[in-house]
Amino acid sequence: MSSETLPLEKIRTNPNQPRRTFYQESLEELAASIQERGVLQPIVVRPMNGPNNGFFEIVMGERRFRASKMAGLSHIPAIIKTLTDEEAAADSLLENLQREDMNPIERARAMQSLLQFMSYERVARTLGVSETTIRRALELLELPSVIQQELITRPGAGEGAFNEGHARALLAMNDDVQSQQRLVQKVKQEKLNVNDLDKVVAAIRRYPQKKEAFLRVPVSVTEQILRSLGNREERKKPYRSQTADQHLKAIEKGSQSLGELLDDRIGEFLSAELMNQLLATTADLEREIQNFNTKIREALANKDFGFREVYIHCPLCGRVELIGSLRCSVCWTILRRCYDCGNYDRAYEKCGITGAQVMVSEAENPKEHSKSYKCPMYKPKFEAQAVKLKMAA
Repeated sequence: MSSETLPLEKIRTNPNQPRRTFYQESLEELAASIQERGVLQPIVVRPMNGPNNGFFEIVMGERRFRASKMAGLSHIPAIIKTLTDEEAAADSLLENLQREDMNPIERARAMQSLLQFMSYERVARTLGVSETTIRRALELLELPSVIQQELITRPGAGEGAFNEGHARALLAMNDDVQSQQRLVQKVKQEKLNVNDLDKVVAAIRRYPQKKEAFLRVPVSVTEQILRSLGNREERKKPYRSQTADQHLKAIEKGSQSLGELLDDRIGEFLSAELMNQLLATTADLEREIQNFNTKIREALANKDFGFREVYIHCPLCGRVELIGSLRCSVCWTILRRCYDCGNYDRAYEKCGITGAQVMVSEAENPKEHSKSYKCPMYKPKFEAQAVKLKMAA
């Protein structure tokens, strides 16, 4: 090994060197520094043989070599080493791997070059990384060339970065290059992180018929679509009967929350466009509820012979319930009070149908053992103001 100052005209670049991308702006900055302070660190070269005898090939420092030419230098300090192709490739890769600006594609290509004359184990040992790291790096070379180029290209002004994590997310879509390219642009325009891109890719693969929607809409809307589609799929699965009670409570809670939101004064403060959007939303919900109610009515008719859809008021809290509900779902009060029944004779404190004695105290505050608790002849005196949903025309 020796150190000399070599003429730039006697130096040749290595066509197989790992770094292929040299950004003009970065080279200009380095050239300006060299003009002011000179080349602070010698490049590393090796003697060439055959027709290029007398010339030297760069092992490390091609950026410094290029910037020196831009700076107008005629000579450059260099360390001359006698190296085999294998040694030169390893040294060049090691030097570039230590630089933060080496892109993932260049790194993967360099590893691929080393594997032409080294085993995975030896490459891993030489670079100080695991074999898994090498294999993961090489996966990037399975991407279409246009996607690989996106990893090399710097983002434009106002664009989000497309990095190695994004590229890995697109490996699952190697059979659809056009969609991959659109997803790259989506990452840049919407500045998506890797997790967001994973969600979009997974959505496209799970519901390919909705691909165009997922490519166009924001991630938040994609999540809404997935929830809707997931709910539909969930309904196709066998129902978990052990969760029915919890399901009922969730519906009641959601219904109460929605009811509190239904304040028609909102229309005074919305544009016509937004009111159309609101009505479309509630009309869709109305249709869902109508279909749901139809199924529940059918189930009730099948389970309860003689089912009548009669609504009554809870005497304590005013909740509207079906007559078939024994207790109020809000305050748990017994609903079928003789005192509220059209068949009850208050003067004689007895049932007008059976003649059974029912004291007023019991008629007003029945217990589970009271005659009115499950009385099939109960007749509400007043019609409850229940709203019956109808299918939209």
